Amino acid sequence: MHHVDVHVSDISKTKRLFDALAPVIRYVPRSEYDEFISYRHADRPRPAVGFLLHPEHVAGSMRIAFAVATQAAVEAAAEAARSNGAHQVEGPGFHPEYGDDYYAVFFEDADGNKYEVCHDVEAS
Repeated sequence: MHHVDVHVSDISKTKRLFDALAPVIRYVPRSEYDEFISYRHADRPRPAVGFLLHPEHVAGSMRIAFAVATQAAVEAAAEAARSNGAHQVEGPGFHPEYGDDYYAVFFEDADGNKYEVCHDVEAS
């Protein structure tokens, strides 16, 4: 994957959430403009995730998942999400329907866009 762009209705709310989440998922700020912000993986330029202002945005059913190296990182992501404006935070916990050692937290941003931070021993 090269990059994903997500439409959001409020850049400042998204920036607050992802500025807190980025260190946990090993992403760093990449670009910031009035109507766009982006983050890239800390160790390489791609994949990147960008957030584009779209005031009339309505969330769909798509979910973006970020892989992390440990269960502790999933737990830190859950705390960052809860403390920085995420909604519908579920977990963290094991999800055997995805794999024997699949540990994840699921949440939505202020616009209802869906995200996940997961640790999957089988995929590591």
